[in-house]
Formats: sequence, structure tokens, C-alpha cells
Amino acid sequence: MKKFFGDDFMAKKTFSLELNGVEVKTLEDLQNNFELEKIVAYFKSGELLDWLNDRFYDDEAEKIENISPDDKNLSQKICAALNVECDEDLEFTQRIREKKKILEEKTDDQNIIDNATTTALNQDDLANLLHMDYKTIFLCGENFTVPIRVSDKKYIGVLSTPKIKIKANSQADLDAKNISFENCILPFEKSNLDELKALVQKIFQNNGEFPIVDENGKKVSSYNQLDKTEKSLALRMICQGKYAEHKIIYMVLNSDLTDGFALTTDSFCTGGNTGKNIIKYNEIIVVEGAFDVSNTFLDAMRFPLKISLNNGQKFKIEKGITYNDAVLNKNIKKFLEIVKDF
Repeated sequence: MKKFFGDDFMAKKTFSLELNGVEVKTLEDLQNNFELEKIVAYFKSGELLDWLNDRFYDDEAEKIENISPDDKNLSQKICAALNVECDEDLEFTQRIREKKKILEEKTDDQNIIDNATTTALNQDDLANLLHMDYKTIFLCGENFTVPIRVSDKKYIGVLSTPKIKIKANSQADLDAKNISFENCILPFEKSNLDELKALVQKIFQNNGEFPIVDENGKKVSSYNQLDKTEKSLALRMICQGKYAEHKIIYMVLNSDLTDGFALTTDSFCTGGNTGKNIIKYNEIIVVEGAFDVSNTFLDAMRFPLKISLNNGQKFKIEKGITYNDAVLNKNIKKFLEIVKDF
């Protein structure tokens, strides 16, 4: 063995836990012989975490590691992490099974299903998870009311983009409480979103559609006609997965979905053959080159887009944006000039 692994190689023998008079060596053994009192003792001694790590039960180990020994819901959280029923709260474990079943009907994504314990499907689920002091909570539904008074929380929308009701008027209000949201619609975003959409409609006259164009800039289809997978690929291609669909104000894609740009709630994004760039509106001082109305998008291949930022840096997109449409070119420039101080 040494000639393959080196002189320092030593085989590590895994140890077993003893439950119900049985040496448990697998997670299934542990679940079938579960004793809450002993498991809690193994948790507090650190042996449970070591046992999970030694057997590469990484998901369960991570959940156990994130539980505080002083947690008032210690037993329930250990049971949930190990996927066993907890005699102290049968209603909670029963709800976990129900949530898993509902999520399995909605998606094949195992990561989402595995997070059923900390997923709220309705307001009652959310209240229970907040009472149990979970730090990260997944929201799967259309609307949720989130309390601003409960600090140090992260909320992530899954399988939808839930609308959030919370007594906060700005991101600063959330930051003060160490509360964050991903893939959710916040109440103070709504006015900005509506204003920007109205602005785009006025400038681009796009009837709410995001065009797909051919090499000559002629519209051949629209984003709304793509299937779910194509939409997901397009968003990742242009915005590197940093913006959900509801934060895209305007977008143009080429017909084979290998190039495009997007105007989001706060940034100008390019992706694909153009290069991956995300530029905040409030960083833009000067836009020239591809956005000069005297140039077409084909000219932009020779005259790249140049942007000066307010930190003194100069930014260049080498290939420009390859759409030959002077009107679109002019409208983008107009939009950026308006929103850079939005």
C-alpha cells in the first residue's frame, strides 16, 4: 500500500455508535435504532458529527454542525437533520414529510427537496421555522409576511419569486437587522421596478417583450416564447445567475442564444460572445463607441464600447454588442443616461 499512497499513509478505522444495544455503522442503522437521549449525548460530545464525517454523510454533517448546543429546539433539529421522527414533536416531523412530498411533486431538484425541513410553503410554516430560530429559510410560495424584528435571517425564494411584505423602506433597514433576501420581490423595490419598466416602455416601445433578433438586428421571436430551460440558460448567459427574471427590465438576445445584453433594476449586463460584464448604472459617467448613434452595432466590432466609471477606471467591452440597429443603439444610450443617477 505504501508505494501507492506514500510512507505516511495509515488506514483510518471508522468507529461505531451504540444505540439500542446495536453497533450502528450506517445512517440507516442509526435511523432504525434511534434513541433520542443517546443521540443528543453523542451530539454534545462531538461523536455524532465525527461519526457522520467519517462515513462521508456530508449533508447530514453540515446540518448537525450548524446546530447550536444551546438551541432551545435542539432535539427537533437533530431529528430533522437525521431524517427521523422526534417523539418530542411528532407534528413537526410529520410536516417535514408532507413538505417533502409536496416539493417532490413540484421539482426533481434534490437540493430543494433535501431542504424541506427549512422550507416554508405557507405563512404557518414560516412562523414555525422562525420560532425554531433557523438562520436560513427557503420560501416556496407567492406571498410571505416577514417580521423585521427577527434579525440575523436569510430568506431564499425557491421554485417561484415570492412577494415579501416587511416593514422596511430600504435595503439599509434590512442591513441594520442583518436580514437578506435572494430571489424575492421586496416592497421597496416595487416602485423602482414600476418606474423603470415604464421608462423602458416609453423609450423602447417594446410592449413588455424582450426581443430575440437575427444577425441584422431584425426581431425574429421574443423571450416569452422560450421554454423554461431556454429562459434559464439565457439569464445565466447574460447575467451570470445574479439576477432573477423579475429584475430584468429589458433584454435582447441573438437567435442562437449565444450573445445578448440586459438592462436590470440596477445594472447593465452583457454575456455570451460579447463577454461577461455587469456594470452598475451609478458607476457610469461616459458612454461612447458602441453607443454613439453615428455608429451601428457592426461598427462596434471595430469601435468597442468604452465606459468611464466614477472611481476613475475606464472599462472596455472588446467586441461591443453585435446588433446592427442604430435606433436600439440610441435608445440604450438614452436609457443609461437617465438611470445612472436613478
